[in-house]
This record gives sequence, structure tokens and C-alpha cells, in this order.
Amino acid sequence: MRVANRFGLRDMGFDRDRLLVIVFLLPLIGFFAILWLVPMVYTVWSSFFSDPLVNPVFVGFDNYIAIIVDDQFLYFLWNSVLFAVSTTVLSLVVGLGFALVVNRAVFGGASLRTLMIFPYLLPTVVVVFLWRFLLDQNLGLVNRLLLEFGLIDRPIEFFGTVALAMPSIVTASVWKWGSFAFFIVLANLQAIPDEYYERAMVQGASQWQQFRDITFPHLRGAILLILLVRGIWMFNKFDVIWLTTRGGPASVTTTLPIRVYDYAIRLGEFGMGTALASIMFVLLAVGGVVYFVGLNPESGVTK
Repeated sequence: MRVANRFGLRDMGFDRDRLLVIVFLLPLIGFFAILWLVPMVYTVWSSFFSDPLVNPVFVGFDNYIAIIVDDQFLYFLWNSVLFAVSTTVLSLVVGLGFALVVNRAVFGGASLRTLMIFPYLLPTVVVVFLWRFLLDQNLGLVNRLLLEFGLIDRPIEFFGTVALAMPSIVTASVWKWGSFAFFIVLANLQAIPDEYYERAMVQGASQWQQFRDITFPHLRGAILLILLVRGIWMFNKFDVIWLTTRGGPASVTTTLPIRVYDYAIRLGEFGMGTALASIMFVLLAVGGVVYFVGLNPESGVTK
């Protein structure tokens, strides 16, 4: 109060509580500006130049136009959406299924809960090497089992086949990040009062009716959260694809993040790379607006 009086801040509408809030928020705002705002502004600024690092030449929206009119842009965008949607939905299904099993206190549930966190704790590079070994054409366990049971005549190169490269990456991704959905869903399941199910059973509700009328409404907010957060992460995923296929074969696993790397690092067209990164930001921002307006996730919290 004395500090506010000394500097005349009370006359300006400031009291001690507001002053403390501002003082404590200033470092956070500065940290946020340095780590997020400054790189974003620099990225957008760089996208309007042909060679912003060495010899900046202002080209306006030429980089954006060149990317959008490129015949492959929609193909790479489709790959990104396909990878993000399939990985997110399958991770949710896997996490939901295991969470429902563990929540019923079945035998071995505690061990399953422990095992589910294991893939999430592993570094992505370790997960990639593990799955590259399992799906290896010559030494992989999957090929050996398929050959032993007579399901295939010759080994399959999972990450090198056009039809199987993307499903193989999705499988490895779901194995690693399915536990993210598992623990969120499990936490919400355990927050549902048992009295709801007891009352439903007394009234003769089936298992499906209990899931539809009790479980799912309580999980709606968690499911929407998983779809948003995991969808954004997977749309921007670079490491798991680059470490497995580097966008191949025949660009079938080339997503927009891989294309940004191609422009900025491999081709040396940094302006094109930052322009594509800016386009990705706009696409995600539009998707976020549609998500909050169309799905209304706040209504997922059951009173």
C-alpha cells in the first residue's frame, strides 16, 4: 500500500493486489514473448523474403503463392491430416479400451497401468529403433512370425512399401502415445461416482446403456481434450516420420513438417520453409476455432 501511495499509483486506479499481479506477470509475459512471440514474428517476417538469412530480397506473398499453387501441396496436406487423424483416433480408442479394463479392477490391472506408462517414457528415437527392428525385412520378429504361420511367402519391407509405410508409422506412434489418452481417460473414469452405476443396475440398465448414459457423458470433455492436444501434436510431428522413412517411399509419408525441413534445410529455401510453417499455423488456428465453436468442449464438464 505504501509503495502504491509513494508512486501515486492509487490515484491511477492501482492498489497493492493489482500491482502484485502485474509484477508477478511481467516475467511470465517476457518469457512468453522471448520463447513464442519473437520466433513467430521472425518466422512470418522471413516468409516474405526469398533468402532472409544471407541476402534478403523482399518478395511479398510470392512464397505463399508458390506453395499453394504447387501440385504437391494438397497431397502433403492430406498426408499430414491422415497421419494426425488416424494416430489420434487410434490412440484414443486404445487408451479408452485399456482404461475401461483397468478401471474395473480386474486381476493384473495395476501391472497393466504400469506397463502403459512405459512406452510414453521412452524417447522417440528408442521407439523408432525398436519398431524398425520389429518390422525389419530380414531380422524382424513380425516377418518371422508371418512366415512361420504361412501368412506370407516372402518378407515384407514395411517402412519401404508404399501401401504399408504410413500404417507402420501410425502403429509405432499409437504404441508410444496411446498411454497419453489412457491416463487421461482413466483419471476421469475413476472420478465417476459408483452410485451412478449402482442406481443404473438397479433400474436394469445394460452395460451399453451404462456406458452411453453415464460413462461417455463424463468422458466427453476428456475425449475432446485428447483430440485437440494430440491432434495438434501429431499434425506437427516430425521426428517419428523422419527417423523411419524420411518422407518416403515416393513421398507417401511426406507431411507438411517434413516439407518445411526440405525447403529450409535440404533445399536452402528458408523463405519458402517459413512461409509453409506460417500456413501450418493458420491451418491449426482455423482448426482450433472450429473445434471450440463447433464442439463446445466446455459443455463436456458434467455437473
